[in-house]
Amino acid sequence: MPDLGSIWTQITSNALIQLSVRFILVYAFFLYLAMVFWTVRDAQQRTENMILPYLAGLMVVVLNLFGLFLYLIVRPRETLGEAYERQLAEESLLSEAEQRSVCPTCHERVQDEFILCPTCRTRLKRVCPSCGKLIRPEWSICPFCAKDFDERDWTVHAGGKTSSRDATERVGTTT
Repeated sequence: MPDLGSIWTQITSNALIQLSVRFILVYAFFLYLAMVFWTVRDAQQRTENMILPYLAGLMVVVLNLFGLFLYLIVRPRETLGEAYERQLAEESLLSEAEQRSVCPTCHERVQDEFILCPTCRTRLKRVCPSCGKLIRPEWSICPFCAKDFDERDWTVHAGGKTSSRDATERVGTTT
């Protein structure tokens, strides 16, 4: 029966086998270092704490693959960059929602082009008698045509309708 010790010695003393074993060990060592490095870098991208990434790396150094699996379980779901982008998107949606016009009286949503609130009939905008553009009722000058208003200018409304005071003034001037 062949001697197993001598066969093992022949296999392990072969130069090609020794080179292969060394290469595999060096490769495994670099994989180990890469695993620790990736853990630290990934943790740095997911937390603002300066100590936690190194603790996660230490956990991988001590526990090896088990430490990596533990880190993958407890790590934050999103990176700081992803969280920042999500926050920007949420703020954008909120600001867009806040920019929608609402009636000051009944707080229903209204379109920017509405002159009156369709729910409570509150005057939202007025038509400039000079240029016909919609302007806010509290403005004393039209930003489009620079017309300065006084109280008489607000008697003419959109659609060619006039107030009863203007109608009586016109009737009085024609007779």
